[in-house]
Amino acid sequence: MDKNQALNRAMALCSRQEYCEAKIRAKLEFWGTAPDDIDPVIEQLIREKFIDDLRYATAYVRDKVRINHWGRIKIRYMLSMEKVKHPIVDQAIGEIDEDLYTDVLKDILTKKAHSLKNEADPYLKRQKLVKYAQSRGFEMELIIIQIKDIN
Repeated sequence: MDKNQALNRAMALCSRQEYCEAKIRAKLEFWGTAPDDIDPVIEQLIREKFIDDLRYATAYVRDKVRINHWGRIKIRYMLSMEKVKHPIVDQAIGEIDEDLYTDVLKDILTKKAHSLKNEADPYLKRQKLVKYAQSRGFEMELIIIQIKDIN
């Protein structure tokens, strides 16, 4: 695929959905774009604001907290897997509304506690709640505070 075709295809793709630079780079390679043409295409996409890693990371963080109910740890890990730079990840995660974040954690812990209502041993129930919240990427300090409020 030549440079102009790759650029047009990438522009069409980016106009429908947010993508990070690494994902577009991988798509360009998959489409068979010449290695010498990939960097100029990426630079033009960034210059024309089709790609903006901060905008992508902010949208990703917002969606993962609100929709998927993920914590900061898991979000940070997943964004690093997508090769988003750490300062950008830190900035995007810094924009999380603390009240929303605690409400999400409280909500998932309450639902999980309800599903564990037949658990007789309170220590085991607490342990299961902690494991569940950690698997969702929430911080241990916050989990402990919220578990105290639930019980």
